[in-house]
Amino acid sequence: MFDNKDSMAMLAASMLTYNIKGGKLPVYYRIRIDEWLNGRPVNWYKMAGFTDKIYTFSAGLNNIHAGLMGIAGNKLIIALRGTDGDDTLEGSILDWLNNFIAFPVPFTPYGRGFVHGGFLSAAESLKTGMLTQAAVLYDKLKGSGLEPEIIVTGHSKGGAVACLMAEMLAEINQEEYKNRITLYTFGAPRVGDRIFAENYQLKHYRYEAFLDVVCHLPLTVQEMTLLKRLGPIQELFAECFKLPAYKSVGEEFCIYHQVDNYGKYPPNARNISGETLNSFCAIEQVIRYGALQILANSHGKDYYLLDKYTVLH
Repeated sequence: MFDNKDSMAMLAASMLTYNIKGGKLPVYYRIRIDEWLNGRPVNWYKMAGFTDKIYTFSAGLNNIHAGLMGIAGNKLIIALRGTDGDDTLEGSILDWLNNFIAFPVPFTPYGRGFVHGGFLSAAESLKTGMLTQAAVLYDKLKGSGLEPEIIVTGHSKGGAVACLMAEMLAEINQEEYKNRITLYTFGAPRVGDRIFAENYQLKHYRYEAFLDVVCHLPLTVQEMTLLKRLGPIQELFAECFKLPAYKSVGEEFCIYHQVDNYGKYPPNARNISGETLNSFCAIEQVIRYGALQILANSHGKDYYLLDKYTVLH
């Protein structure tokens, strides 16, 4: 059953992954102050609810792909790191280049449809180590008489890779794992095409900060059309995104803040196709104010899940 407290815990697990450097967490990760929120010190390990050792994983050139997993009560939590580049300049460049490998590739043998080539490469580089350890921890939970739940989560690129990793895990043992998996993703870009989305059956709660353009990349058919309506310069810009259309998966929750509401646009307005006008707003803001400002001001608004002024749509 959906519980917003779970989403805040999974946001914390996602944030903890950004502390992985060189394949490891800091020595004092269980007690260190990771962030100050609303004037209070926060430790991501405790907020996520972990109750045992954390296992970390990294792969790729300069360790640009990373993730962790651990146990929290009866939950096996698997979290993937977003674009970070292992906190090095060279790694960051490599990580961003991997994000731009957006040309779809077949999702075989894990499922149907086509998916983002860079995200699939990231998931496959981590797959062997993470899924082997996941099976060990799952059996540990089951052996202690608990009914295990599997939670897969991630922020930004980590959320996209989490979608693919969860599908890979489900494919290993559908009868045992599939109905126990729940995903929580935050500010994640899209993963695959229409066929992938139509065959995607995992329980998935997708959090997107209002006007966060990352959640709208790669573009849908509607967004490609809307971008062209902004004028000749924007139509030229749209040509840069001449890729097969992607489609979102999971149940969307728009994070909309009552104090900092990003302007006049309603977060839950929908067109006749049922898609939110957040698509148009995000693209217009990028054109008007520049991508870097939008990334800085909107992509980090997932923290608003922890704020009393937050409204979810």
